[in-house]
Amino acid sequence: MNYLNREQRRTMILDAAKRLALQDGLNGLTVRKIATQAQVSIGQVHHHFESSSHLKAEVFTALMNQLDEVEKRITTHNSFERLLLLLGVENIEQTQPYLRLWNEAEILINQDQEIQKAYNIAMEQWHVTLVTTIENGLTQQEFEISTPSSVQDIAWRLIAFVCGLEGIYQLGLKGLDQHSFKHHVKTVLEIELGTLNKSAY
Repeated sequence: MNYLNREQRRTMILDAAKRLALQDGLNGLTVRKIATQAQVSIGQVHHHFESSSHLKAEVFTALMNQLDEVEKRITTHNSFERLLLLLGVENIEQTQPYLRLWNEAEILINQDQEIQKAYNIAMEQWHVTLVTTIENGLTQQEFEISTPSSVQDIAWRLIAFVCGLEGIYQLGLKGLDQHSFKHHVKTVLEIELGTLNKSAY
């Protein structure tokens, strides 16, 4: 193998960990697996990352940034469709591995402080993206907010609603399938944003 400097080797290990995380999840990330995937020694992994928790947190943050790039490349026709995509309503193959990681991280935040920090950063970034999308919809006159709520508040309520609904959906309760999940989110979007373009859905 050609000589790699410290930063190149660290990047190589991180890239290997990202591939494994998308395939096996955060819980499947062991130092041994990462070392094998990156073709380095276990000691090299420990040398470049303070702990497995720090490595997992960095992997999660990097993959959530990657999800943002994936979503930007997916074509939507209006702000309403963009919100459905950003809220995880649309069952799009490219985003599914990332959303599974998100759900896994949500479980791990009570067990791992580093994952919790990374999750909080990702949540803040998600909120910023939703705010921007809602503001674009208002500018394009797709939405009309009738309540005195700020766009920031609406974005947080949408996040809270989707996270809660996703939790119920994961329980497999009768009457809440993928179709009804989408219906409930669309209903809340209409209530919150007074969707003007009914043809959008």
